This record gives sequence, structure tokens and C-alpha cells, in this order.
Amino acid sequence: MHCGKTMAKVIIVGAGASGIACATRLIAKGFDVTILEAENRIGGRIHSVHFGGTNVDLGAQWIHGEKGNVVYEMVENLNLTDYPKSSTYSNMSFFTSTGTMLDKKLTNQLYEIVENILEESDLTSEHEGSLREYFDSKYTEQVNAKLGNENKELLNAVEFIRNWFSKFYLCMDPAEDLAQVSVNSLVKYRECKGNHLVHWKTNGFASFLNVLLENNPKSFLTEHVLLNKEVIKIVWDQTGDSKDRGKVKLFCADSSRFTADHVILTVSIGVLKETYQTLFKPSLPLCKINFLETIPIGTCQKIIIKFPNKWWPDEVKDFSFVWTDEDKKTLPKEFPFGPIRNERSWLEDIFGFYTVDSDPNILLGWLVGSLVKEVELLSDELLMNASLFLLRKFAGEIYKISEPSEIIRSKWGTNPHFLGTYSYVGVEMEAREATREDLAKPLVVDGKEVVLFAGEATHSCYFSTVHGAVESGWREADRLIESKSRRHKVVIVGAGIAGLAAATKLLENKIDDFLLLEAQEEAGGRIKTVQIGNKPIDLGAQWMHGKSNPLYDLAKEKQLISDEMSEEGLGLYVRSNGKILDKFMVDKVAFKVGQILEDCSKLVSENSGCTALGTILEQHFFRYLEEHVPDESEAEVMKELYDWHVRFQVIDNSCKDLSKLSAKRWADYVCLDDEAHANMKHGYQSLVQLLLDGLPDNQVKFNTEVTKISFSPQSEIKLDLLAGGSIVCEHLILTPSLGVLKEFQGLSNVLPESLMVNIANMGFASICKVYLFYDRKWWGDSQGFQLLWSSDHNATWQRHITGFDEVFNHENTLMTWVGGDSVREVERLPAEEVGKQCTELLRTFLPNYSVPEPMEVIRTQWLSNPFIKGSYSHITPECDDCNAGINALKQPVLVDGVPRILLAGEAIHSSHYSTTHGAYESGLDQAQVLCDFLLENKPAI
Repeated sequence: MHCGKTMAKVIIVGAGASGIACATRLIAKGFDVTILEAENRIGGRIHSVHFGGTNVDLGAQWIHGEKGNVVYEMVENLNLTDYPKSSTYSNMSFFTSTGTMLDKKLTNQLYEIVENILEESDLTSEHEGSLREYFDSKYTEQVNAKLGNENKELLNAVEFIRNWFSKFYLCMDPAEDLAQVSVNSLVKYRECKGNHLVHWKTNGFASFLNVLLENNPKSFLTEHVLLNKEVIKIVWDQTGDSKDRGKVKLFCADSSRFTADHVILTVSIGVLKETYQTLFKPSLPLCKINFLETIPIGTCQKIIIKFPNKWWPDEVKDFSFVWTDEDKKTLPKEFPFGPIRNERSWLEDIFGFYTVDSDPNILLGWLVGSLVKEVELLSDELLMNASLFLLRKFAGEIYKISEPSEIIRSKWGTNPHFLGTYSYVGVEMEAREATREDLAKPLVVDGKEVVLFAGEATHSCYFSTVHGAVESGWREADRLIESKSRRHKVVIVGAGIAGLAAATKLLENKIDDFLLLEAQEEAGGRIKTVQIGNKPIDLGAQWMHGKSNPLYDLAKEKQLISDEMSEEGLGLYVRSNGKILDKFMVDKVAFKVGQILEDCSKLVSENSGCTALGTILEQHFFRYLEEHVPDESEAEVMKELYDWHVRFQVIDNSCKDLSKLSAKRWADYVCLDDEAHANMKHGYQSLVQLLLDGLPDNQVKFNTEVTKISFSPQSEIKLDLLAGGSIVCEHLILTPSLGVLKEFQGLSNVLPESLMVNIANMGFASICKVYLFYDRKWWGDSQGFQLLWSSDHNATWQRHITGFDEVFNHENTLMTWVGGDSVREVERLPAEEVGKQCTELLRTFLPNYSVPEPMEVIRTQWLSNPFIKGSYSHITPECDDCNAGINALKQPVLVDGVPRILLAGEAIHSSHYSTTHGAYESGLDQAQVLCDFLLENKPAI
């Protein structure tokens, strides 16, 4: 499927494997991508050329491993690769500078020791020091243990192989000497299982580039690549120009200029090391400078020579060279051409020539060490003569070696666009604790990743390989893709009923660029339904309070409302001495308390301005007792009933005590009909699921906790996540509970002081439900029990219980509520202990009943839940002003007239606070405020 350019402008610097892998992935996602390549070709350190009638690789040559190797996995079924015909780089043939061959049985034993050292188990943890120190120690130790140290021929061979290995290893970690390589290279580089010399059948590693480009390289070059574009300056933080802030400017050697939203650097680490001081403006962070100053990149050279005829037998696959001390001394005079340093010839560092599978008449030589760059400057003729000199010196006594017909060699070290072959783990790098992750971290401006880094040197474990380069390119592409997926028009925090309603309203208005974040593993917030005996039990919201609201309409439409209603405070009212009160007395006190509550807002003025509901209720009730109930025993009973109503109101309003409730604003809560306890057939979660099913799955993220909210200079909102990373949006709807908002660190940085004051002043506490499940209905038809305490009873958490009610749809179950300060204590107790103490309480109050132990106990813990921190809100006396409390919280946070942050939830509904339908309505209303703004300010097409 063709994907048009719909996203940010991205410039990738470097068209090697990493850059191409990155580009193709971004293009597939609709990004506008251009690659700037300094060379006149693509491929980077993949460079397959036609030579001697075949294709050879001057750069990457083999696929190193199969399992977990993305290169191999992409091509394994395309018939492009093959396995080596023989183990060219094992079972070596060692030729001495005197023209003889070492005993193959002995050298095989020694080479096996070398391989064991590189693979042995004690390298599972990191070590200090160089690979030379480690290898020399282990090599001597194992040779002595396995072969002894008395035979002169053995000792000579031991040193030959030691010296040869110290060069051979440098074609894998291209240092100048093993002393520069950290032993941790063996730990930090991860090998992919399988054959490490998988080669390409015909066209070399360039075959893989065609696979990356889906066999359409010409189209890719035409549309996305600019060749001969050497970038010499990257300005990545436009501090002084607000118009260009967040953009990156690139300047090229040919005076061309480019501007991008994001730049991805995939150039050789050698180039970055050489140019970083002048390339970046402003300068790089210190951690990156530390890395670039210490990350080593070396150079090894391939010398590929073609012979007119194959002069070596089929069974010979290599010519590995070992030098005698005497021949090393005479070599500078014997072949005086080319660089000589400290009386040591560069020819010593050509450790051998090896056959290649693509052509039987070609030998591949390897040059390593400190003189590679100088040798790269020598002529082809001199290099051909030197190669022939070595072959004849080492093998000329055994084989008749013909003149080579052609030569080609790599020049990665002196090419200013590479300055080396690949990176390795150096001793200094380890000492300064520089890590590849230091470079891989993007440069960020205002929360936006503006410069990203890829390439083999940025891969934590596959450095020096093509598959590492490819993975790093994909990594940065995915980072940008994820970053774009983390930028949204609207983010809603909290997938409770308010958040779900807000998301639904956005979709209704065709605003689909939103993300809904939920810290918990499921939606619902303070709605949680569990199944007990295949029947729902609600641990949070339980009833629909009234019909006159859109949530009831939705539930009714979907046939989720049960015909059976519930009620609170039913059953027998029992005193602590076991006596049951008659209904007349219960109703008499209920009527009087209800009358005072109904009139409490009027009674405020009569109470010298005191607006605490608890004070007004207590004064007027006890005045009634004093004036109308002269009988002390009757008054005592009525006081116990009054105490029950106080406990009931503490629970019903989710407050610590009634002094926290505003009498002046008592009438703000509205329930116009008498159906305050409608049950849901399948539990409240059925409504949550209904709303959730209407939202796109990929726009609701669970287990996503927001830890910080901040504004960018462009007034965008940045949300930092506990799991790492951040999300940026233009508008934010916050729906967490008031309890969470009260304790959210740093919220004052984005909300005005007026909102913060009202968040602090609004009330929010918790209640606890305890469900007791029995095997039988031992209380008969009593409908439950309400507990009346005498005034001298000891204060325990049980003192805050109102009673035990029957539960809808669970005939053998009783439920009790706990409120006030006792909630925290109950939540900390084991559920079994809570059930035990409830049983003791029932047995005390009901001596005439046989109260069994419950079969199961469920106790809620909303206060302890860090994502809820309580039950629901109430209006305090501090919010008496008509413009305070909920009315203040409803106001959007405007920045330059733009509604950037809105609050929603039950605490934001002025007449239905504390309810699910209030939360639902609040989500709809606040989202509509945002929708109205967005639709009015929609850009013209």
C-alpha cells in the first residue's frame, strides 16, 4: 500500500545499511524522508564491486550468524546466500617465514585452545584490563595444562600462534594492538547462533541493499537520496529564533542547506569523532563528548588479488603467516618499500591470504595494525608486489606461485567519509565508563527528539556488524514513529467513567486524534465488578442514583438496568444490649433528621454564620430533644438513632466527619426522583465495557502512569510516564479522582493558583465495603440489621459501621459500610480478620441468632489504591462561595485564549457530584467545551 507523505520532514545523514533501513521504515509510515549521502553511491561500508569477472566485497562480506540476525532472517528464503564450502578460518594452514609449514596437528590443538579462551564460561561477567593481558595469561595457562612446556618445537609453535592470533583478532576488533582492546569486548559483543561466514552467492552484500529497497533501488535513489552531500554543520537548537525552534538546519560542503523536523545521523563513528567539535551547534552534551573521545574505531585492509590460474591445491584454503624473529629483523632490508616504523615493516601485519567462495582464483589478504592508513596510500602495483613477495617467501618453496593478474583493496581509513572500518570496545572507553547508549540517546529540544543517532557503533551488542547497523536504524525509525504516535491533539488521563465519556464525545464530534491513558490495568476507575458464584458484585459504584441523567438513559437503552431496586437502612434496628427498636421510633428520628437536613441551608443564618453541617444538625436535633422529649430513656434511644444517622451521613457523603460538610451548599446535590438505588443487571462494569467497546483499541493505553505534567514554550503539554518516555498534546482532559489531584506532585506548575486552592478546599475521603458471604441466609426475612451504639461504648473501627444490609442478587450475603477515620485501619487488616471481627460484632448485637463464620470475605481498599486514594468528593464549608469549589474546578485552563487543560469527573459536576452519572455528565460536558473550540478554530482546507 502506498503511503503518502503525511508526517514530519526527516533528513537522514548517511545512506549505509543503517540509514537505508531507517529510511524505508519511516517512508512506509508516511514520513517525508531525504537521505544526504557524502559519497557518490549508497551502501556505506557495504561496497560490492565487480572484479576479475565476479563481485567482491571491499566492506561487509559475511552474515555473522543466523538466529536473531535480522539480515539473515530477511534473506534466508530468497536463495541469495550460501554456506562456506569449507571452514576457511578454522583448521588453518600455518606457513613460516622460512618457507616451511607448521605441523597441522599441533597448530590445530593450539587453535582449539585459542577458540576455547574466546568462548569460555568465565567471560559471562565483566573484567578489567586488555584482551592482550587476558589472552596471554589464559593461553599460557591452558597450553601448559594441555600440552606442557618442555618441547622446543612446541614452544616455538606456541609463540607463533600467539603472535599470529594477536594480528588475526584485529580484523574483528580493528585496534592497532590487542592491548587497546578491552577484554569486555568478548562479553559485550553478542554472537548470533549459527554459521558466521554465510556469504552471498553472486552480487555480494549489495544483494541485501536490494532487499532493503524491495528491489527498486533506482526509484529510491531518485525520490529520497541526494548523493555527494557532505554535511559540515548541524544547528539543532534554534534558541534565538522562536519561529525555527524545534527545527534542525543542515549545511553542506557544496553550500546547500536543508531544514528538517528531525535529523538521524548514521555516519561512521570515525567521522563523528573527527568532526563533532565543529559539526554541532550548540555543542553536544558532555556524555556524548565523553563517548566520542573514547570510543575507538580502527581500520583493517582487505587486499584482494586475482591469479590467472589457481596454483594451490583444492584442499588448501588459507595461507596463514608466522614470522621468526630473525626474519622480522631482516625484513625491512629484504623488502624496503612501504612504511617502516621502529625498524618494523608493515608486511608483518599481513597475517595471511585466504580463499573466497565466489571465485576459485582469488585470494583475500588482511592487513591490520598501526600502519594500515599509510599502506592505503601506496600504489596498487607496490601492494601487488608486496603480496607476491609474501606468498613466495612463505609458500614459494612448496608451491609454484604465478604472477597475479589483478588487485583491488579497501581504503576505509583514509576515506574522509568513513575514517575507519568499525568500532570495538576499547580499554579507555571502559575506564571512562562511556557507553554506546550515551550516543544513542537523541538530542531533545522542548521534549522533541530533533537529532537521533544510529549506526553500528550505537548498538549495544551487535556493534561492528551490518545487522547491528540495520537494527539501530530501525530503532531510531521506531523512536520517531513512536514519538509521532505520542503526539496527539487531545490526551485524556484516566479511563474511569468520566474519561470514557470524554473520549466518546470527542469521537461524536469527529475528533479522533486523542489518546486515553489509564494507570491501572483496566478501565473503570472507581467502578469495579467481580464475579462471585457467577453473579456480579460491585466493589465500587453500586447504584444508579436517579433516572434524570444521560447515563441512566444509556443503561436503560442497552437493557442494563434491573427491575429490582435496592434501599439502604432496612432491617432491624438493634441496640448494643440486643434489644430491637420498634419501627415507630426509628421512623420518628429519621423524619426529624431528614427535616433538619432539608432545611439546613436555611438554618445557616440562624446559626451565627456557622456553615458546618455537623454543628447545625447536632444543635437542632438536641434542641428538639430538650424541648420535646422529656423522658430520659426515650431521649437516650433517640440519641442512639441520631448517632446512627451521623454514621450514615459520614458514609453517604464520604467524609471524615460531618463538620467537613457545607450546610450552605447541602442543597446543591440534586436527585429529582425517588429512584436513588437502581441496580445494574450485570454489575456496573457492563456500562464501562459498553463505553470502552465504542473506542478504538489503539487509543486506550492501560498500565500507563503519568508522573509529571508540564508546559512547553509553545504551550503544548508534556506528560512524562513512569515507564519512560513522554507524550505531548495540545489539550489535556484530567479525570483522576480528587484524591489523586490533591497529591499529584507538580500540578501547580500547570494549573493556576485558583484551581489549586479549590482542589485543596474540596472534600475527598473514603468509605470501605465489606461483603460477608454465607452458605445460608441465617438472618431469615429480617432484611438485615442496623446497629445502635450506647454512648459509653469503646471506640473501635467497628463503631463506624452503620449496619449489615442485604445484597442485590446475592441472597446469602450481607454487606456493611465503614466510614470516617476507621477506613484506613480496616483496609490494613487482612480480610479474614475483618470478617472475624464482624462476626464477633454480630454475635454481640444478636444474641438470639446463631451467627456463623462467613465462607468468604471481600473488603475494598480504595483509599490504599494509589490511583484512586478514596471514594468520592463532598463540598466543604471552605467552598461556600458560589464561585468556589466545583464551579471553579469546571473552568478550563486558558493559555492565550486556548483551553489547554480541563478537569472532569464526579467532583466537577455541581449537582451530581459523588455519582457515576455526575462523572459521566462531566466528561461529556468538558469534552464538548473542547470540541466547540476545536471545531470553531478548525483550519480551512
